Amino acid sequence: MVATPMSELAVLVCHGFPAMPKTVGHLKPYLERAGLPHEIPALRGHATVYTDLIGVQWQDWVTDALSAYDRLAAQSARVAVVGHSMGGLVASHVAAARPVDSLTLVAPALKFSHLLAPLVGILAPIIKVWKSAPPVLWDALLLEQLKKDPATYDRFPTAAFAQLWAFSKLTPDVLTRVTARALVIHSLRDEVIPPAAADLALERLGSKDKRLQWFTNSRHEMFCDGERDALCELILEFILKP
Repeated sequence: MVATPMSELAVLVCHGFPAMPKTVGHLKPYLERAGLPHEIPALRGHATVYTDLIGVQWQDWVTDALSAYDRLAAQSARVAVVGHSMGGLVASHVAAARPVDSLTLVAPALKFSHLLAPLVGILAPIIKVWKSAPPVLWDALLLEQLKKDPATYDRFPTAAFAQLWAFSKLTPDVLTRVTARALVIHSLRDEVIPPAAADLALERLGSKDKRLQWFTNSRHEMFCDGERDALCELILEFILKP
């Protein structure tokens, strides 16, 4: 058996809730052109049918990401981690538990704009399934394409969102244990995660080298919207920074 040669740098990318890996898939060709091994794993309960989220706990998402990290680390000297929305929480826990080269958080789900989000613990036993909001993008043409090829579940178990809510409350303390250089990216027009979440992430990160970059013409699904090329170029530049 021929051993696979070690790479210098690999990248783990974590998607959001209740999304499929393709919501962050626009980054994939950028990583490929740069010759970077990568994984974009489907986190537990995602990319199948929404009922597969029943019984899933936030620890399952972290476990799946850690397994992907360990596979990459077995063949790469360094691993960078990128996470969008819920994936930003997952990526933060990976960065606190493993020696990552860098951490990129895109619209990290540390806060939520929906007024009922704080009541999810009360609502979950009563309202078993919650309908997802229709997709919203700043770019109208890309929005039409997304409607034809959905990238998220159209509904999800309310109890699964309760797990995400609990996850969001635990993660700020976890961020203090992250020491890798970090980049936080957020859009001022995000309708799902308020910009205050990015400020909180930057504040709580234990990294000495950390910065926040704002976008202005994207909604929450930044990897699918009109600034997605600029987003991916920024992430790749940061990942490859010496």
